[in-house]
Amino acid sequence: MKSTFLDFHLFPVPEQAQPKNGVKGAGDKGIWVWYEAEVAQQEEIEGFLAKVFGAAKIDLAQQAKHICLTKEESISFSRVEGSKTAKFVFLFGVSGKRLGLHFQLHPYQPVHFGTTSFILTDSIADIFEERQAGGKEKSGQLWRTLKACFHV
Repeated sequence: MKSTFLDFHLFPVPEQAQPKNGVKGAGDKGIWVWYEAEVAQQEEIEGFLAKVFGAAKIDLAQQAKHICLTKEESISFSRVEGSKTAKFVFLFGVSGKRLGLHFQLHPYQPVHFGTTSFILTDSIADIFEERQAGGKEKSGQLWRTLKACFHV
């Protein structure tokens, strides 16, 4: 007799293994940065990310891998090449479920899973827009988190 009690995925994992926009950066320090941006904003957002991480003495191009997801794109984090070596995974407005991560994340509070720290933050576009308008709440929270992670 074949049981059909669990004939569905208890924890659905996206099947896509590589992001549509590819993975940028060398990732020498095991830092992964996931974010979503409109195509027209992507270059400006990447420059802002480089500036933010640069303030924490992190060279985004050399020490981190950064991945820009398209709207509603889901991908299996564990299937992305090199993901097993990740030490810090920053999710800028990207839910863990979109990456097949099924544990609860609280904004700006690192969650440790094995040897990896996962950090959920506001979307980088929201932080960028807040800074352009002269606000500092979201960027302040991000800066405190970066200081704690990288001992700046």
